[in-house]
Amino acid sequence: MNDSGEFPPDSRPGRRWRRPLVAAALSAVMVGVLGLIGSTPAAAATVDVNAWYVLVNRNSGKALDLYNSATTDGARITQWSRNDGNWQQWQFVDSGGGFYRLKSRHSGKVLDVTGASTANGTAIVQWTDRNATNQQFRLADSAGGYVRLVNRNSNKAVEVQNASTADGGNVVQYDDFGGNHQQWQLVQVGGTGNPGTPGNGTAGCGKAPAIGSGTHTITSSGKSRTFILRVPDNYNSANPYRLVFGFHWRGGTATDVATGQTVQRDVWSYYGLQRLANNSTIFVAPQGLGNGWGNAGGEDVTFTDDMLRLIENSLCVNTRLRFATGFSFGGGMSYALACARPNVFRAVAVLSGAQLSGCSGGTGRVAYLGVHGIRDGVLNIASGRSLRDRFVQNNGCAAQSPREPGSGSLTHIRTSYSGCAAGYPVEWIAFDEGHIAAPQDGAAGDSGSRTWVPGETWRFFTQFQ
Repeated sequence: MNDSGEFPPDSRPGRRWRRPLVAAALSAVMVGVLGLIGSTPAAAATVDVNAWYVLVNRNSGKALDLYNSATTDGARITQWSRNDGNWQQWQFVDSGGGFYRLKSRHSGKVLDVTGASTANGTAIVQWTDRNATNQQFRLADSAGGYVRLVNRNSNKAVEVQNASTADGGNVVQYDDFGGNHQQWQLVQVGGTGNPGTPGNGTAGCGKAPAIGSGTHTITSSGKSRTFILRVPDNYNSANPYRLVFGFHWRGGTATDVATGQTVQRDVWSYYGLQRLANNSTIFVAPQGLGNGWGNAGGEDVTFTDDMLRLIENSLCVNTRLRFATGFSFGGGMSYALACARPNVFRAVAVLSGAQLSGCSGGTGRVAYLGVHGIRDGVLNIASGRSLRDRFVQNNGCAAQSPREPGSGSLTHIRTSYSGCAAGYPVEWIAFDEGHIAAPQDGAAGDSGSRTWVPGETWRFFTQFQ
């Protein structure tokens, strides 16, 4: 039985009005106003089992979406801005008796109530089609051509949790009371694209680029801020690109990150990731105030928001493939973004960091890679373990004590945590060295060409497609 994707129960005090609403509805029926709360699956008669549909939520206007285009059992279902990608297309497979399974065009798996639970707040995930009752849904009519999806096993409705309007809002089951966030419009689509076709593009897709590589200045929180942008040489506005932010260390600069000059020019550009990307990725090197990331009042998080807005309105970015990394203070800033913007950034790589830029929020799930030296005399490895452990907990991973190399071994050890929620891995790499950004095995000090850190970071980021 599937057991992944747990989300907290939805306890909304605003639902106290449901009892009066039911009473009012019963009164309406008594005076002959029929059909206001009808739940007969009349819309089932109009479902074309050979067609593909996008399901658009009445409350948010966003589409039912297979998060991160996953193909694994237990992958969570969310809402996302409509793009008609195959991960947003669903086919109704007849189970008989007016019930259907909803099959993803992308994965071939069907909607499933986790663990066949009958509890409110249980996550809707995808799972291999077993035609089980927790995979079967009837269509209950709502006004205006919308329907509710009511599960055969639990008799609860599919809803967007907490009536969220954000991309990535969780989809769960809850008592069927006809709320707007429980209502879905079935939009038939052609669905001619191939599974895996890039989607989730920003407003800059399909347009001539409005900005290019170089240094750019914007006003954020009333201050003049700068960043360096690196656009692929073969940029194609029809292709949504991966976006990586590289935050500098205390006393470092955006130029240091963009050029790699403090370790090995060009080879270590953007922490060594640019050469591995081979023109597949847009890179950003922001400049901190006073060459740091104090993030007073959240101003550096706001600066990141403002950079994203400009870049994504000007260039074609895949909104599911945003990443952040940085060393030392830059690692602290990447961690702050994981805390404050978990629905914006897909993953972060925190290199020898600590909680230096705050952690507003800090309860969301983000794929997390932590790298730290066991002999770090500037930011003790205990600080890095503390950051890691927050996301071990957030991501539902099993607690463990990862192995770390011995002093003098000049090696590194990578640990992948087990039991993490689907799509939210946590990895920890401890290495035998001090507070350095480009450690190498078998020798002391930084090395742009021999360091293993870029390869590990790139492997971690590119597992998400």
